Amino acid sequence: MKMMSSRSSVSLGVLLLLAAIISAGAADPDILTDFVVPSDTDPSGIDGAFFTYKNLVTGNSGDPAKLTVTKATHAEFPALLGQSVSYAALVFGAGTVNPPHIHPRASELLVVVQGPLLVGLVDAARNGTVYTQTLETGDMFVFPKGMVHFQFNNGTDVVARAFSAFGSATPGTISLPAALFGSGIDDAILEKSMHTDKATIDHLKQGQAPPSPGPSPGSSSSAAAALLPSRWAITLLLCFAASYYFYL
Repeated sequence: MKMMSSRSSVSLGVLLLLAAIISAGAADPDILTDFVVPSDTDPSGIDGAFFTYKNLVTGNSGDPAKLTVTKATHAEFPALLGQSVSYAALVFGAGTVNPPHIHPRASELLVVVQGPLLVGLVDAARNGTVYTQTLETGDMFVFPKGMVHFQFNNGTDVVARAFSAFGSATPGTISLPAALFGSGIDDAILEKSMHTDKATIDHLKQGQAPPSPGPSPGSSSSAAAALLPSRWAITLLLCFAASYYFYL
């Protein structure tokens, strides 16, 4: 019994160390220059326009019946590559929701510029405790990296607007409804996991578009970014395994 306990402790330590190492690799890498010049750009031709992005607000007029999101990640704004920061502008039509989702590579700092807006996050470390708050104009809320969270305009006739800053040039977004019901997971697995029947699963699948494709693998930076979601998944598996050994 003592030997088993010692072996479990060693396994737990190894798994937690591996999880920490892999999680650390899921952040934006440090760069050795002040900024990164895209391979298709002549460095001698860079001017103020390279560091300027004008479409975050003008590209999001908002639809009063929908949630509209415009992003300024390195895909839209190449000067952000290596800077560990990005932005999004969100316009919430009355009654619209940004469904539960995670950003695997960044924390999110949201500021409401036209409220109110109900926000919340799930603290998995505390048995799935849900923290919610109704934000008014000027209020801020932070969503820690990798935690499930959502935003909801529960008003009936008021548009809500917010800006989100992210601690990564490519924060990534994994929508839980789309990941579960729009990704091709076998119905039998979903039925057993959700303790329901096929008719309910089919109903939940309606309107769930498949995940958007990732960046094209044309550059080394895009290829490196494409590896990050799999590292995130491995980290989750390692943490799960660590908890299993802990309870042996």
